[in-house]
Amino acid sequence: MTFSFASSEWKERIRMLLRLPYPSRALRFFPPEFTFRDPVLSLVKRYRSQGKSCGLILLYLEDFHHMFSTYSEPRLCALQGRIRQTILELLPTCFGDKDVIGVRQFALDDYGIFVKEQAVCGFDELQRKAQELQKEVSRRMRLSADAAAQASVSLQSGCYIIGPDLENTSAGIQTAYHYARCIATRKLPSHFCPTREHLLDILKQESIFVLAQPILNLASGELYGWEILTRGPQNSPFHTPAELFDMAYQADLLSRFEFLVIKKAFMEISSRAIQEQVFINVTPVSLGHPLFLHQLLETLKQYPAISASQVVLEITERHAIRDFQYIGAVMKACRAHGFRFAVDDAGAGYSSLQSISELVPDMIKIDRSVIAEIDRMSVKQSLLKALLHFADNMNCKVIAEGVERPEELSMLSEMRVHMVQGFYFARPQPLVTDQERVQQLQLVKEKILGHRHTHPA
Repeated sequence: MTFSFASSEWKERIRMLLRLPYPSRALRFFPPEFTFRDPVLSLVKRYRSQGKSCGLILLYLEDFHHMFSTYSEPRLCALQGRIRQTILELLPTCFGDKDVIGVRQFALDDYGIFVKEQAVCGFDELQRKAQELQKEVSRRMRLSADAAAQASVSLQSGCYIIGPDLENTSAGIQTAYHYARCIATRKLPSHFCPTREHLLDILKQESIFVLAQPILNLASGELYGWEILTRGPQNSPFHTPAELFDMAYQADLLSRFEFLVIKKAFMEISSRAIQEQVFINVTPVSLGHPLFLHQLLETLKQYPAISASQVVLEITERHAIRDFQYIGAVMKACRAHGFRFAVDDAGAGYSSLQSISELVPDMIKIDRSVIAEIDRMSVKQSLLKALLHFADNMNCKVIAEGVERPEELSMLSEMRVHMVQGFYFARPQPLVTDQERVQQLQLVKEKILGHRHTHPA
């Protein structure tokens, strides 16, 4: 492909650009759009090649879409020029000249400043300077001579640190820009950057652990399988699974955490010689990951004592399934290797009869919100009857989760639910030796059978 320039003006611009010493101040601060390569990106790459971190401060111009549809183009150009000029005037008040790697405009409403790691002592200092800069730029814009044009100008700030762990600088800049903009637009909390770093450290150290809760056959009282449950590090804000996985999703780390849970679960199952069915949670986000099945099979290879037919993947309802056809194809590929599926949280969240019928699971797990007080609420009994009828037509089993009271167990037995789990039988706990499991499960079995004699169906 060849390029031609229609005017001598463009040719002269390029000749001038090629004559500029590199890196020049003109290219370092808000480089012109006609450059062949991004000079700020090159400067950031050069700095990061030394194994150092750098910070990004993003100033976001609020309501620019409204200005764009209201103001004339010359007025908008003048406004943007004034913002750029004000930022450059204020930079020396926050940073030394050698501390700033470069300044560039990402979009019509985003202004980014890259600073070296020695310019700030961690994220808190970077955030403090970002907020000071944002407030002062906004103040000066309001006090500018053209008050009428600047009256509605309001800027917000977000920042992020690009660590040395991410080798690709282009990807690092895009990641930093994405998160900094989400912070500036209040889609993410202001301390998102250190929170994400904490999550990355948990992944690196693999400092999560798994617990197990028994799933029991209600007719016989025998153990059917174990649900694997996750906990984050003790004494951390991510100890509970809700906090851990919700923040992991916001930080685009959910699939990495779920892959780690599978690995930890297989380690425990293998080391404890578990022979029963094992239920492992997986969200539609991770199930739809292009490498999900590959990662699952590679992990399974490391533990030859575990068979794929022993693993039931619970599709949790934390996130809606957007493409049933694609998820169905993934499930079909997994089933070809022997894995089976359960739909979790039926009766709550996004789960519905439609999603169950689309996925055609091997098992349906009824959410605690349906089971709680079911002995006292006829509406819940009717809902459970409908789900049982639905499951019977699809030839799949029903598991009632969250059983906590003997009266709930009695009603579930009367309604002929296939399997149960909940605090009434056992709380989640670490998997133990075979002998200890036998003792624990004998007590659970006696509780079910004893209850049946006390409350015959």
